Amino acid sequence: MGDTIDVRLTADEFRYVISCGSALLLNIPEGSLPTYTHFSKAQIIDFSARMREQFDQAGYDM
Repeated sequence: MGDTIDVRLTADEFRYVISCGSALLLNIPEGSLPTYTHFSKAQIIDFSARMREQFDQAGYDM
């Protein structure tokens, strides 16, 4: 894992970040993902899963 940055988000902002990762996978061809996001499909799935886990641990519903 690279450098980390601590960021404060509201629950709605956090929900948005998680939802956008999933939406990218549905709407952008896999080969184009790195162009738009600098993340591969596998990286987006991993990031979204980790963020979803954090959201669930905080007690929020998606």
